[in-house]
Amino acid sequence: MSLFGTMLPQEKVYVHLDNTCYFVGDTIWYKGYVTRSDKGTLTDLSKILYVELLTPDGFLVERQQLEMPNGTANGAFVLTDSLYAGYYELRAYTRWMLNFGQYEHPHAQWSEDAFYNKEMAKDFFRDYEKLYSRVFPVYDKPKETGHYTKDMTLRPLRRYFKARKGKPELELKFYPEGGNLITGTDCNVALELNTEEGEHLENVEFDILDPQGRKITKTRTGNRGRCTFLLNNVGTQEEYKAVFQYKGYDYEVRLPEVEEEGIALQVRQDTLLRIELQRSEGLTDFPEGLALQVMAQGVPQTLQHIDFGDKRKTNVTIPLNELRTGVNQITVFDGKGQIYADRLCFVNRHDYDSARIDIHGIEPQYEPFAPVTLNLKLQDIQDTATSVSLAVRDRATEEQTYDNGTMLTEMMLASEIKGFVENPGYYFEADDSMHRRDLDLLLMVQGWRRYEWKEMAGIETFSLRFLPEKSQTIEGQVNHTYSLYQDKNFGESVWIYGINPYTPIVFYTTAYESKSSELYTLQDLYSIYIKKMKKETNVAASFTQDKHNLELIQKTEKGSFYMNMPKIYECYTLNLTTSDAEAPVKDIIRKRQKGYMDETQYPDYYVKLNRFFPIFPQPYTFYQNNSPENLFNDNLRIGNNSFTNQHLSTVTVRSPKNGLRKIDFSRPAIVVDAYEAYNLATDYGLNGGKHDWRTFSVQVAMVFLGDMRLDRHYFLQERFNGKPIKLKANLTVDKNTPISNPNYSLSPEVLNKYHLLRNLDKLYIYTDYAPREQGSWKYAQDNQPEVIIDYRLFPNDGYQRTYRDRHYVLQGYAVCEDFYSPNYSRKPLPDIKDYRRTLLWIPEVKFDEKGEATVRLFNNSKQTVISVEAEGITGKGRPIVWKSDVCTMSKRNKDYLYKTITIK
Repeated sequence: MSLFGTMLPQEKVYVHLDNTCYFVGDTIWYKGYVTRSDKGTLTDLSKILYVELLTPDGFLVERQQLEMPNGTANGAFVLTDSLYAGYYELRAYTRWMLNFGQYEHPHAQWSEDAFYNKEMAKDFFRDYEKLYSRVFPVYDKPKETGHYTKDMTLRPLRRYFKARKGKPELELKFYPEGGNLITGTDCNVALELNTEEGEHLENVEFDILDPQGRKITKTRTGNRGRCTFLLNNVGTQEEYKAVFQYKGYDYEVRLPEVEEEGIALQVRQDTLLRIELQRSEGLTDFPEGLALQVMAQGVPQTLQHIDFGDKRKTNVTIPLNELRTGVNQITVFDGKGQIYADRLCFVNRHDYDSARIDIHGIEPQYEPFAPVTLNLKLQDIQDTATSVSLAVRDRATEEQTYDNGTMLTEMMLASEIKGFVENPGYYFEADDSMHRRDLDLLLMVQGWRRYEWKEMAGIETFSLRFLPEKSQTIEGQVNHTYSLYQDKNFGESVWIYGINPYTPIVFYTTAYESKSSELYTLQDLYSIYIKKMKKETNVAASFTQDKHNLELIQKTEKGSFYMNMPKIYECYTLNLTTSDAEAPVKDIIRKRQKGYMDETQYPDYYVKLNRFFPIFPQPYTFYQNNSPENLFNDNLRIGNNSFTNQHLSTVTVRSPKNGLRKIDFSRPAIVVDAYEAYNLATDYGLNGGKHDWRTFSVQVAMVFLGDMRLDRHYFLQERFNGKPIKLKANLTVDKNTPISNPNYSLSPEVLNKYHLLRNLDKLYIYTDYAPREQGSWKYAQDNQPEVIIDYRLFPNDGYQRTYRDRHYVLQGYAVCEDFYSPNYSRKPLPDIKDYRRTLLWIPEVKFDEKGEATVRLFNNSKQTVISVEAEGITGKGRPIVWKSDVCTMSKRNKDYLYKTITIK
């Protein structure tokens, strides 16, 4: 296990943003820090970082690939005017991180038949437990320049769900300490009570009853809807239950089943880590021995052998100086690798109490265009290789959110446990019994094993899919292609022998089909023609940027190829061709001379890139897309708003959140390049390397919307430049114009243009579905989601080059421009207006040999109170967090604490 933790360390990401909220039209400036788990220092494993921006509904806006030579990288996203307002997500990861925390994304069984083979379906539905995520509000573009109001116009709704009438749906979960209720032991149990939307319910009293209905103990939820209770001498196979009242309704929930054999565990902490173990009466023999191990950041800290003797209880004490500050995982196991109990706990040795940086020179308020001088000094100049980013903001236009983690809270806490941790700084604002209890409860109810003990111990198989990326690469597979069925016009039937050898059928897959036709998957249509590769081929890759071109060729191994590519920044093209000839170079040259730029020709093989990027967005919790109420006192707000002498008001949401989106024909949910959509569908395995206009819409819908977790095909319709072929009888283009004419609205000559990729420019996808809400109870009965894909041709009979073989337009390393900081050393003209909210962003502060740096900037065009935020990490792996005027919220006592963020 020690070798596993040090030879296969995991990586963690933290992203520092320049601001706390944004407006449509703004630029998001960011810096990513990647550390290795075993040392806590900046990683020396991966050299590439991926950062993604996702919409509130879960659609990808942009993905950036960043060069990361020393464990850090910085970039920027532009919030274009075409975007809706709402709570956006920034997601970041390295390819190495995708080896860990994998699970199968929930999906309908039929959707696996939409892929070329089972392995491609498995790759598509592979999801990841814990990638770095940051959610922040984006407001409407100011109607008047510089007038920043918190208006948030979401995608319009077709239905809004008010609170359900009658008895509220609540979610009560129990978490026995150590994992299970064990017969004949004293078991400590944590619980958490939330509403259906995930809002914590505090001050709710519970009675815990035995099977005979007798009250044996009681408890009451506290901070964040959590509390604990103790079950003494748990009975054999007894069913305990909790009863409580909420809003006048009675609730009864059963506790987890009681295990006949096992070991109960209770952890307490003072100057020592005290662990009490209690075995069930029948569990007496451990022929392979019994041990307790404590692990932190994937590295074993201590191992102790356990001997109950003839007693049922035993205690283990561990000095805290033998452990590591942060989340520690306690595991009790025998020599066969069977786990009897495990538990997370937080150890604080107070070696992170220092801020590690000082910042001086901040004035209470700055006049318009006034100079600002900040003096930064590292506290330990011997700790070399320190990396720090700095943001200076107009405090009046900041926004407080629950997603307010820092480098310290992310690395020490949030990255180690399951799900979202709202306001994680709360747990470190004081080192008293209340905060320690709340932190312990958090680890009991949101505990997640980032480090799989059985895999690390060699009991279960662990396989690496990816190596740490040191440079840009491409990898993929070669498969057999297959011939498409005879091309026919819309609505005409085709002979498909694998389905019906006696009668031709219509297999178009969108809403203009007749009611009698069925929807067919790729396996339905072509499974009899799909074969496994029996020989290796040679893959030629051509990289082109401007006038530069590089050719690489490689023979496949088990049908796969992996190539190191030249270092490329920004946009480039990639062409892939394969040959099975004995002289592959000559054969590839010949192929590029005939039929190369004819998409109707058939390639010899189906070549695809392996797209390893995560596909599915995670659902938001209640606290990710809601702002804290009354976080600031009015008398604590210093400075003016958005150049209008008013404070930022409460958020105005112009379209309710708790509802279903509607199809808004004034603005598509997403717009994608047609050729890129084809490439994605092909690389995911939704076709056989050949464009087929008859099934293309289904492929596109699966790429961008998945299967919606529905046990049937959802309604899908095609439009051509806004005009449908057929529509459902109850669908309307607008409120006043129902569509009743089922005839073709375009001539056959015009429709034929939509058959070829060379004529297709963009795909406008309209839908009332939000991928982030997959599986929601809202999509039920008459609320079934719909998808409309509108094909747009190039204007003025334009076209693009298309190819027989694979052709890509890809992005290399993203290039980030420097943040613009104006110089007002000469007094500006009276009519100059400066509406900057982020006054300065420095992704890498340069310190001198004394560990000092002086930063100079100028204020915007109003009286301003500034907010200064520095984050980073030292060469020894100590997080750096310094914030001026930081408000840490405590929902219980409304304390407002202004201070530097440290662990106390």
